[in-house]
Amino acid sequence: MDNRRRTPARASGVSGQRRQTVTAGKNAYAAQNSVYRNAGAARKKGSRKKAIKVIAIVWCVLLVCCLGAVLALYGSYKEISKDPLSVLNKGGSGHTVLLEGEEGEGEYVRQDHMINILLLGIDTNDERESHNMGWRSDVIILCSLNFDDKTMDMVTIPRDTYVSMNKLDKKTGEIKSRTNDKINAAYAYGGGPKGYGAKNALDCVKEFLSCSGRLDIQIDYYATIDMDGIPKLVDAVGGVEVTLDAALPGYGKAGQTVTITGKNVDTFVRNRKEGGGGDPGRNSRQQKLIIALAKKIKSMGAVDAVTKLYNEVITYMQTNVSLDEALALASFLQGFNVDTGISQYRLETSPKMMNGIYYEMPDEEVVYKFALEHFYMASPQTAE
Repeated sequence: MDNRRRTPARASGVSGQRRQTVTAGKNAYAAQNSVYRNAGAARKKGSRKKAIKVIAIVWCVLLVCCLGAVLALYGSYKEISKDPLSVLNKGGSGHTVLLEGEEGEGEYVRQDHMINILLLGIDTNDERESHNMGWRSDVIILCSLNFDDKTMDMVTIPRDTYVSMNKLDKKTGEIKSRTNDKINAAYAYGGGPKGYGAKNALDCVKEFLSCSGRLDIQIDYYATIDMDGIPKLVDAVGGVEVTLDAALPGYGKAGQTVTITGKNVDTFVRNRKEGGGGDPGRNSRQQKLIIALAKKIKSMGAVDAVTKLYNEVITYMQTNVSLDEALALASFLQGFNVDTGISQYRLETSPKMMNGIYYEMPDEEVVYKFALEHFYMASPQTAE
C-alpha cells in the first residue's frame, strides 16, 4: 500500500472547516478553496430534496457503520482486513498527471488509498410518473474513504448541473446515444432502479469529474436510498437523542435533549420556517441527526444492528458492494472518528436558463482544480 497521505489541518468535521492538502505544488489551487467548498449562495431547494440529502448522508455513515457489524459474523474479515485495498481497488495504481505552465509544475499521482462510493438519494411521485419523468437522483454525493488517515469526505454535486451523459438501452445496458441534460437525469436515462440507472449515474459522475479525460477519477461503488426510508431507519434504531442548539417549536428549548423518532423526524430535518432557524438551523439539526444515528448504530453491537437494520435498510436501498467488499469497507471503522472524521464539500456552479429550463453550469477549470487536489497528490519528486 502507498503510505503517502494527505495531512489534514482540521479542527473538527463540521462543514465550515476546509481540509488543506500539505504537499508542495498545491499552492496554485489554494485560492480556489473558497469557490467550490460549502458555497453559501442561496439555492432553490424544496423540503423534499432536503430530506433526501439527509438520507443520502446518513446512508454514507450507515454504510460504513452497519458493515462494521458484519465483523462478528464472518471469520474471513480477519484475512481481508490485512489488506482491504487489494479487494476494493479495481482501477489499478499509478495514474499520473503532468502539469506545466499556468496550471502548475510537476507530477501528480492519483490517491489509490482513497475509495469512492457514489451515494444517490432517489425520489419519485405519482405526478412525475404520469409525465414520464420517473425516478431521478435528486441528491448526488460522492463519499471518499481515505484508508490512510481514516477520514471521510462528502462531495455534493448539484442535481441541476448541466453535463454530458449516456442514454442506455434499459434492457441490455448498452449505450444508445449521448445527450446533455441535468446530471440527475442520468439515473432515469439508465432505466432507473429496475434497469441500469445507478451504473449510468456513476459513469456520468466519473466522466464529469475526470474533466473530458484530463484526469482519471476512480469510482467503483454506488449505494442508492429512497427518501421514504428515513423514518423507518430512525425507528429501527429505537430513536435517537439530540440536544437542541436553539428553541424549536414542538420539540423543546435551547439546551434541551429531545428524542427523535420516526414520527417527528420529518419536521425535524425539514423545517426552516416557523422558528426553524432558516437554512442554518435546519442544516445544524440535520448534522446532529447524522451524528446521532451513526453513534447509535455503532453502539448497538453486531448482532443487534444486523437484526434490526438489515430488513429496514435493504427495502429502501440498492448497492453493488459484494460481501467481501463489505468486509473490506468495514475495516475502515478501525480508527474512524464519527465526530471529527467527516468533511463536506460542494462543487460550485452558476445558474442559467436555457430554453426556459433552469440549469447549474459548471466551470470545468474549477472542477479540474478541485478534482486534482482532492483525488491526486504530488509525487515525491514534485513535493521535494
